[in-house]
Amino acid sequence: MRSLRSVFYYLGVILIAFSVLQAAPLAISAMYKETVQFPTRIYVIPAVISLSVGLAFVLLLKSRPMNPRLSMAVGTLGWVTLSLLGALPYWLALDIRYIDALYEAVSGFTTTGSTFLVGLKGLPKSILFWRALTQWIGGLGIFTLFLFVVRDSGARHSLMGAEAHKVTSDRLSPGVFSSLRILWIIYGGMTIACGLLLWAEGMTPFDAIAHALTTPSTGGFSTYDASIGYFAIAGYKHAVAIEYTILAFMFLGATSFLVLWTLLQGKWRLVAESVELRVWVSLLLFATVLVVVADRSNVSSMGWHAHLRSSLFHVVSVASTSGFTLHDFSTSWFSPGTRQVLLALMLIGGCVGSTAGGFKVFRISVLGSVLHHGLRTQLGSRLEVIPLQMGRYRLPQEEIERTVAVAVAWALFLWAGWMAATFAGRLDGWSSLSGIISALGNVGPNYIQPSVNATLGVVEKALYAVAMIAGRLEILPLIILFSRRTWRYGS
Repeated sequence: MRSLRSVFYYLGVILIAFSVLQAAPLAISAMYKETVQFPTRIYVIPAVISLSVGLAFVLLLKSRPMNPRLSMAVGTLGWVTLSLLGALPYWLALDIRYIDALYEAVSGFTTTGSTFLVGLKGLPKSILFWRALTQWIGGLGIFTLFLFVVRDSGARHSLMGAEAHKVTSDRLSPGVFSSLRILWIIYGGMTIACGLLLWAEGMTPFDAIAHALTTPSTGGFSTYDASIGYFAIAGYKHAVAIEYTILAFMFLGATSFLVLWTLLQGKWRLVAESVELRVWVSLLLFATVLVVVADRSNVSSMGWHAHLRSSLFHVVSVASTSGFTLHDFSTSWFSPGTRQVLLALMLIGGCVGSTAGGFKVFRISVLGSVLHHGLRTQLGSRLEVIPLQMGRYRLPQEEIERTVAVAVAWALFLWAGWMAATFAGRLDGWSSLSGIISALGNVGPNYIQPSVNATLGVVEKALYAVAMIAGRLEILPLIILFSRRTWRYGS
C-alpha cells in the first residue's frame, strides 16, 4: 500500500533524527564518570537501532503526499516507537522490567511525570538527564523538533497538524518553518531563563538544568523523590525563591505560546482580549481560593504565607499538568475538598498551543459559549438572530464540531479506562478514577496510595501508558490509526 509506505518513510526520518539525541546522555555519563556497567552500551544500542531502522525506511521507501489521516497515523506510530526505544536506557541501566522502563519513557515523552522509580538521588546522572530530556522533547510535541529535518514543506505542514494541540490554531508566522523557529526560540528562551534562575537560587548546575528541562515543558520529573519539596526539607537557603521560580515557569509553559509571542511583540491589547487567557487566570485564582479555604487547618502549622504559596503552587502545578509537588498527593495533607478541586483541574489542563496536557481551557470556553448561546436562544425571541461567539471571536461550526468530538472521545475513553483500571487490579473506584484522569490529562500525581502504586501489575501499567499517549495525542489520532479508511488512502 502506498499510504503505508509513506507513513513508514516519514517515521524513518523521525527515527534518524531521534538517534542523534542519544549523544546527550552519553556525554553526561562520560562527564560524571559514572560506574554503571557498560555505560556506552546503554545509549549506543537504542541509537543504533533507531538509526538502522530509520535509514532502512528512508532508503527503501518513497515519500508521497500526506493527508491529515496519514499524518495522524505517523504521529501515533512515532510516539509509540520513540517510547519503545526511549525505554531501552532505563531497562539496560536499571534493574527493572521492560514494562516499567516503557512506562517511564511514555511518562517522559508525554510529559506526564508519573514514575515508579524510587531513590532518584542515587540514580546515574545520565539516566536522570535522559528522563528530563524526554520531557523537554515532548513538551512542544516530538514532531515540532524533528520536523526541522523534513525537507518537504507540504509534508511538514501536514505532520505538524498531527500534534495540533501543541501548536496554535492561529499561526505565529505565515510559514510553517518560521512558526517552528519562533516556537523553539520562546521555548528555548524559557528553558535557559529558568535554569539560570534556579542556579542563582542555589541549585547545583545539574539540578538546575534538569528542572529547567522539565518545568517549561510542564513535565514534572524531578531529580528527587520529594519533588520540589526536597529543597525546603534539605534546608536550601532560597527554597522559597525556587518554589516561586518553578511556579512562574509552570504557568508560562501552560499559557498559549501565541499569547506569549503577542506579549513579546508588545501587543498588550490583543493579549488582554484573549478569552482563553482570561478564563485560564480566573480559573487558577478561583481554584486557589477554594484550596486555601478547604485546607485552612494547615495555617496553624505553616503560617499564612506558606499556606497561600503552597495552595497556589499545587493549583498551578496540577492545572498546568506539570505535577511538581511540595507535599505528597496521596497523604492526608490535602483535604477532601482540595482533592475534588485538583481532580477537576486535572481534567481541564492548560491552554491550547502550550506545553500542557488536559482537555484544554479553550475547549471548556467553547463548550461554555455553546451552552450560553443555547440558553439565550431558548429564552429569547424566535425572531432574534443570536450569533454564536466566544468574546469577540465568532465560533465557526467546524470548531464547535471538533470540540464536541474531542469531548465525547475524552468522556468515552475516561469511562472505559476507569472501568478497566477498576476491574484489572485492586484499585478502588476513587483511586482508579484519579489514576486514569491523571494519565489521560498527562498530569502525573494521583490519589493512589504509594504501597498500592508499587504493586500495580502489567495490565494496569500498560493501560495507563496507553492513556498517557491517548491524552497527549487527544485520542482521535489513536482511533484514526485503526481505521481502514486511513490505510486505503492512495492505495
